[in-house]
Amino acid sequence: MLQSPRLAPARDYGEAVRRVEALQAMDGRDIVPQARSALLTHGHRTPLCAVLLHGFTNHPGQYVQFAPLVHAAGANVLVPRLPLQGYRDRMTTALAKLTAEQLLDAASSAVDIACGLGERVCVLGISSSGVLCAYFAQHRSDVALAVGVAPVFGLLQLPYAVSRAIARAALVLPNRFLWWDPRIKMAQHPVTAYPRFPTRALAQTLRISDDVYDTAKRSAPRAGHAVLVCNQHDPAVNNHITQRVVQRWNLNRPGSAEQFTFTGLPHNHDIIDPDNPAARTGIVYPKLLELIGTA
Repeated sequence: MLQSPRLAPARDYGEAVRRVEALQAMDGRDIVPQARSALLTHGHRTPLCAVLLHGFTNHPGQYVQFAPLVHAAGANVLVPRLPLQGYRDRMTTALAKLTAEQLLDAASSAVDIACGLGERVCVLGISSSGVLCAYFAQHRSDVALAVGVAPVFGLLQLPYAVSRAIARAALVLPNRFLWWDPRIKMAQHPVTAYPRFPTRALAQTLRISDDVYDTAKRSAPRAGHAVLVCNQHDPAVNNHITQRVVQRWNLNRPGSAEQFTFTGLPHNHDIIDPDNPAARTGIVYPKLLELIGTA
């Protein structure tokens, strides 16, 4: 069972900025420059603050092109580095220690900060962070909009029960590091992100997926609105499970959630990082800007 993070929303803009500075102070010399937590601000509280959460084994540089677009549209933008990610040593084993609670605490702290940076808070994330967005949609009433991109509710194209069994087994079996792409290994893009992942840490992220999937059966999302975004040709996740979550939310509160599916993109999971050769940011970014209300 997941332990819910303690909520402590920032009371004003000044407090929020101080918290961001404390967050940035945690990024030492062992962190890739692109991976440092970033704040794009207009110098005052804005009508909207967007929190952009990077994917598993990636870092804030994933939003190097998207974050400025959101900022240029008038929003303050916070891009936090999530725990144990963004190290210069791409072959680090530190991520093996990651827990679901660590992820939730860090991401929830970013949402707390955003409460002081904007009158409304939008949280957008991809992959495992797409699930974090779904978690905040389910549990946080101070989130106006949650946009989960390519959320991992189920591995590959596997049925939910099979995916869940694999994840539970990975939590107790000896940890293994697997290449994202065993054909190219260290040549995996982006070249500043980790080219492999620990099985146990991946299973930890799926504990968050299970929480949302189970809670959505009986409870409406507490956030103002939720959008789950899929690539029809995503080889890494089961989009039907994502659709099931949206359906459950709408049964509990009609109109509380929607699913948007890109139909013309290549077979690809990371549709946000401009360093991904298969990303089609010219198609994806305008739609995401539209969904978060800044287009």
